[in-house]
Amino acid sequence: MITNFKKQSRKDDVILLTWVVVILLLVVWFIIPPRNKFTQICFWGNNAKFFFAKMIGTSASTEYIFHRNNAIYLARMNPKKTIALKEMDKAVQTLPSYASDKELRRLYKDRAEIKLFLGDYKGALNDFVNSDMITFNDSLKVAMLFKLAGNYKEALSYCNNILNKDNSAYAGFACIADIYTSVGRPDVALKVWDLAIDRNKNNPRAYAGRALIKKAMGDMEGYNNDIKIAKEYSPALNIEDSIIEDALHPKMLILDIR
Repeated sequence: MITNFKKQSRKDDVILLTWVVVILLLVVWFIIPPRNKFTQICFWGNNAKFFFAKMIGTSASTEYIFHRNNAIYLARMNPKKTIALKEMDKAVQTLPSYASDKELRRLYKDRAEIKLFLGDYKGALNDFVNSDMITFNDSLKVAMLFKLAGNYKEALSYCNNILNKDNSAYAGFACIADIYTSVGRPDVALKVWDLAIDRNKNNPRAYAGRALIKKAMGDMEGYNNDIKIAKEYSPALNIEDSIIEDALHPKMLILDIR
């Protein structure tokens, strides 16, 4: 004869109810912001790691790295909020006094990337310059930031830095052409694209860039001819893609976690 049927039934009901609650909580967690759940888990892990470091007394030398990593996670989770910049400021403030000048400049560079990602262009420019670690790949971004600040001369110098290292670099020509277009000289921008095509006749993006200038100047025949050539080289080419737009509005924050 079964005597513990009700007890077993109650136990099964409790287990089932627990699973239902857990599943509901997971569903709610997946729905509510932030949508980047993997980054959120990494953020929690970073905080847990620092908590244990504080418990064993080893946090002093790594606190600035904790704040830096937190800033990256926060920016990726919600690029519209500035809490990430507060964390990056803490990273600079908690950098140990014995740290090298290069380490400080690396933090400025990282903060510049975060500020650019969040749309703080003035702050990004200041940090890029203060870092003194502007690479070939940074030159277009810095040039565009100087352009936004109204310093066209300095902007052009960074555009030229690109071409000085690679005299056929599409980014360099796009950079210079954009600046001349911005100051109302599409005629000069057109000559810049002519030179770009002369140096690399197989680059569909150069033809597309020249086509857009011709269109702005009212030369629709020239526009259509250049678009035709660009499509012949690259049928899948999206004319609306803009390396300038990507430089000022990066879709991803590409910084390594340390």
